[in-house]
Amino acid sequence: MVLLAAAAFVLSTSAGTKPNTYSERWLCDLWAGAQCVATSCQKDGRARCESVSKQCESTSREVSVEGDRAERKASCARALLKSGCGASRPAECDGLL
Repeated sequence: MVLLAAAAFVLSTSAGTKPNTYSERWLCDLWAGAQCVATSCQKDGRARCESVSKQCESTSREVSVEGDRAERKASCARALLKSGCGASRPAECDGLL
Protein backbone atom coordinates (compact mmCIF):
# COMPACT_ATOMS: atom_id res chain seq x y z
CA MET A 1 0.00 0.00 0.00
CA VAL A 2 2.71 2.44 0.98
CA LEU A 3 4.60 1.27 -2.08
CA LEU A 4 1.84 2.69 -4.28
CA ALA A 5 2.15 6.07 -2.57
CA ALA A 6 5.93 5.99 -2.95
CA ALA A 7 5.52 5.14 -6.62
CA ALA A 8 3.18 8.11 -7.04
CA PHE A 9 5.82 10.37 -5.50
CA VAL A 10 8.52 9.03 -7.80
CA LEU A 11 6.26 9.48 -10.81
CA SER A 12 5.55 13.07 -9.82
CA THR A 13 9.21 13.95 -9.57
CA SER A 14 10.07 12.25 -12.85
CA ALA A 15 7.04 13.41 -14.81
CA GLY A 16 8.33 16.95 -15.12
CA THR A 17 5.15 18.59 -13.89
CA LYS A 18 5.32 22.26 -12.99
CA PRO A 19 4.91 23.30 -9.36
CA ASN A 20 1.26 23.37 -8.28
CA THR A 21 0.16 21.35 -11.31
CA TYR A 22 -0.50 17.64 -11.41
CA SER A 23 -0.94 15.17 -14.22
CA GLU A 24 -4.26 13.31 -14.14
CA ARG A 25 -2.42 10.06 -13.49
CA TRP A 26 -0.21 11.44 -10.72
CA LEU A 27 -3.15 12.93 -8.88
CA CYS A 28 -5.17 9.74 -9.29
CA ASP A 29 -2.27 7.56 -8.11
CA LEU A 30 -1.67 9.79 -5.11
CA TRP A 31 -5.35 9.70 -4.20
CA ALA A 32 -5.54 5.93 -4.70
CA GLY A 33 -2.46 5.37 -2.57
CA ALA A 34 -3.89 7.50 0.19
CA GLN A 35 -7.19 5.64 0.05
CA CYS A 36 -5.32 2.32 0.21
CA VAL A 37 -3.43 3.42 3.32
CA ALA A 38 -6.58 4.83 4.92
CA THR A 39 -8.53 1.58 4.43
CA SER A 40 -5.75 -1.01 4.81
CA CYS A 41 -6.78 -2.04 8.32
CA GLN A 42 -10.42 -2.54 7.37
CA LYS A 43 -11.91 -5.90 6.51
CA ASP A 44 -12.58 -4.92 2.89
CA GLY A 45 -9.48 -2.74 2.59
CA ARG A 46 -7.87 -4.78 -0.16
CA ALA A 47 -10.99 -4.69 -2.35
CA ARG A 48 -11.37 -0.94 -1.79
CA CYS A 49 -7.74 -0.39 -2.72
CA GLU A 50 -8.05 -2.41 -5.91
CA SER A 51 -11.22 -0.57 -6.86
CA VAL A 52 -9.81 2.92 -6.44
CA SER A 53 -6.50 1.96 -8.08
CA LYS A 54 -8.27 0.51 -11.10
CA GLN A 55 -9.91 3.89 -11.73
CA CYS A 56 -6.48 5.36 -12.48
CA GLU A 57 -5.89 3.10 -15.49
CA SER A 58 -7.80 5.42 -17.81
CA THR A 59 -6.11 8.63 -16.67
CA SER A 60 -3.42 10.44 -18.63
CA ARG A 61 0.15 11.27 -17.70
CA GLU A 62 0.10 13.96 -20.37
CA VAL A 63 -2.91 16.00 -19.24
CA SER A 64 -2.26 18.47 -16.43
CA VAL A 65 -4.80 19.19 -13.74
CA GLU A 66 -4.50 22.66 -12.33
CA GLY A 67 -6.51 24.63 -9.88
CA ASP A 68 -7.72 24.76 -6.35
CA ARG A 69 -9.57 21.44 -6.43
CA ALA A 70 -6.45 19.54 -7.57
CA GLU A 71 -4.37 21.16 -4.82
CA ARG A 72 -7.02 20.41 -2.20
CA LYS A 73 -7.23 16.77 -3.29
CA ALA A 74 -3.45 16.42 -3.19
CA SER A 75 -3.31 18.04 0.27
CA CYS A 76 -6.02 15.69 1.52
CA ALA A 77 -4.21 12.66 0.10
CA ARG A 78 -0.94 13.69 1.75
CA ALA A 79 -2.71 14.16 5.08
CA LEU A 80 -4.36 10.73 4.75
CA LEU A 81 -0.95 9.17 4.08
CA LYS A 82 0.49 10.78 7.21
CA SER A 83 -2.40 9.82 9.46
CA GLY A 84 -2.59 6.16 8.45
CA CYS A 85 -5.38 3.62 8.72
CA GLY A 86 -8.07 4.01 11.33
CA ALA A 87 -7.32 7.68 12.04
CA SER A 88 -10.06 10.28 11.89
CA ARG A 89 -10.48 12.13 8.60
CA PRO A 90 -8.00 15.04 8.42
CA ALA A 91 -9.26 18.62 8.21
CA GLU A 92 -7.60 18.90 4.77
CA CYS A 93 -10.25 16.51 3.48
CA ASP A 94 -13.26 18.60 4.52
CA GLY A 95 -15.55 19.07 1.52
CA LEU A 96 -13.94 16.29 -0.55
CA LEU A 97 -15.44 12.89 -1.19
